[in-house]
Amino acid sequence: MHTLLVESDETLRTTRSRALTARGWEVVDFAQVGSALTWLETATTLDLLVTEGIFANGDSGFALRDAAVLRFPELRVLFTTRYDLAAYNAQLLGAPVVVDVPPCEAGVWVGQVNQTMRAARSSAAALPVATPVAADARRSGADTGPIAMAVVVDDDDPKTSGRPAILADGTMVGNYQILGLVRTDSMSETYRAFQLGVDRLVGLVLLRPKLALDPANVERFKARGRSKAALNHPRMAPLYEAGEDDGFIYYTREVPRGRSLQEIFDSGEALSEREVVELLYGVAEVMDYATEKGFHYREISARDVYLDEDQQASMVNIFRPAGDGGEAGNPADVTALLKLIGTRVGAGKAAGLLRSLMPLGHDWASLREEMVRARDTLREHSIQKRIETEETINNPAQRAIPWWVWISAVAVLVVVAALGALSGSASKNVADAQREEMIAIPAGPFLYRNGVSRSLPAFWISRTEVTLGQYAEFLEALQEAKPDQFDHPNQPKTKSTHQPAGWTEVLAAAKAGATVSGQKVTLETPVHDVDWWDAYAYARWKGHRLPTEEEWEKAARGANGQPYPWGDVAPAAQANLGADYDAKGKTGGAIDGYNLWAPVDRETADLSFYGVQDMAGNVQEWTASETQGSPWPEHPDFPDVRTPVARGGHFAASPSDQLLTSRHFAESAQETSSVRGFRTASDLPPP
Repeated sequence: MHTLLVESDETLRTTRSRALTARGWEVVDFAQVGSALTWLETATTLDLLVTEGIFANGDSGFALRDAAVLRFPELRVLFTTRYDLAAYNAQLLGAPVVVDVPPCEAGVWVGQVNQTMRAARSSAAALPVATPVAADARRSGADTGPIAMAVVVDDDDPKTSGRPAILADGTMVGNYQILGLVRTDSMSETYRAFQLGVDRLVGLVLLRPKLALDPANVERFKARGRSKAALNHPRMAPLYEAGEDDGFIYYTREVPRGRSLQEIFDSGEALSEREVVELLYGVAEVMDYATEKGFHYREISARDVYLDEDQQASMVNIFRPAGDGGEAGNPADVTALLKLIGTRVGAGKAAGLLRSLMPLGHDWASLREEMVRARDTLREHSIQKRIETEETINNPAQRAIPWWVWISAVAVLVVVAALGALSGSASKNVADAQREEMIAIPAGPFLYRNGVSRSLPAFWISRTEVTLGQYAEFLEALQEAKPDQFDHPNQPKTKSTHQPAGWTEVLAAAKAGATVSGQKVTLETPVHDVDWWDAYAYARWKGHRLPTEEEWEKAARGANGQPYPWGDVAPAAQANLGADYDAKGKTGGAIDGYNLWAPVDRETADLSFYGVQDMAGNVQEWTASETQGSPWPEHPDFPDVRTPVARGGHFAASPSDQLLTSRHFAESAQETSSVRGFRTASDLPPP
């Protein structure tokens, strides 16, 4: 496919040209129409022209199109735009328009181009997608001739299936630009739209214009909007605003994060057991919440439920006032959801879970409770598996500590902490906790993982892992901070705190110098049971960041890639590792002195060439990504899922020369473990 790409934005032009070339297309690209016209004079082959319609400097992509078609009559043309082209419908001549919506990711854009090409091959018309229409045409709700219109798919209202969309792509309604039809029913149409000014994607729900002539229909539509606005749940997309524009009555809502079930189904992916559990839990939580308040709802479709990259489920607001049709909460609706999901699960645990749920007759409340238990079971299995397979070393038959032992330990811990506080025997106040000391790592090359030579600029990394005392200061500071001030922008809305599970008891023990799970803890003990979002927020609060995998490994192994922080000698008692770990908590610590966590203010030989401590053992550590600015890597078992990586050994890990090069992929950024903590890094020297 010989393609001419004309795009004034250098970044977009470069990334898009590379993306098309990677798919085997031969691409020539220019920033200006004049340069493209000069190239056309000597070009011998051209199949596709992709150009902006209107350029910021006043140039016209339409004039370029005319010149190109004169030379290549069979040429196909695709326009791109960051503006409303409704007023230029006559100049478009039926050609499609791909609307650039920030962040304008190259992969998404190429997908739109591919979709356009597939549409072209399946019809006689040239590229019949995404064509804006003039303002008068958009009001007719009827066929507009050569302009391609969106059609409804099979899970929508059969009475309206096949109708053309009222609004074509590119149309402006208020300050919203229409990007495409999502679904339709007898009263309204829902569109994907882009809100100008604040640059965000929204769902726009439009009352059918013919129904807007009847005041009763208008009131019914507005009542639906008011009822949706009255519901507020972190797993449900909120409403933004209601409005009217030139006779159109609409309201807008948030587009949930992640992919809809329909998008997952269309990709051909099979849902895992964990994804099924999270989907059912999220939907049941929302449905139980709304039906308890007396709201009715329409049937749930695959377009209503979303799953994000952390396998957290959310859904659009499908609820209506009581008496406006729909269901009020029926076990048959739960069964329908199970059947919907059951069509896209792989063999094994996911399918078995759904089969076990089918005959139970759950309503939304009981399904939610069932999924709470299922989530807890999955989490316990995950942590136990990591401890028993990756982290224990002496006896494969070791068992996790029974739950009743943990309960008893916590009860004893609370008593000990209280006695310690009364007797004044606290080891140290939070305010006295060790300051975070930063170590300079010089710029230059180093050996990464299996001997690959890489280079890094200078950076600073904390000498020790973040401690309970330091993390307590962070939690205290959050009480005075603005909500979400230090949170990652992609942190799930369902995560409402950075306080680890059991924090109150652990901190009390640390202040009192008491024990947790048989191990004495102090304010200098590494913080643990924190997820990636917690670590990110702490680092941002400190004015730092999490280290990349590259930075972590250079700080641990030095420039020459030593197998251990201290050199080439296999560990004996240098690091707090698992050669003496006892999962039952009775005899551990005989070699290095600690069965679980060791305080960072102890004397230890686990020091790297640069003086960075506890890189081989103590606790495993979260990293930001492999390299600065890159996304999380793909999980090796789930190539479509990106997850953060933890590095280093820990108190239960087997001594090995792979401790500093192994990558531990989390199941998600919300995973926590008693063996995992973190340290921070910075591009700037400490003040």
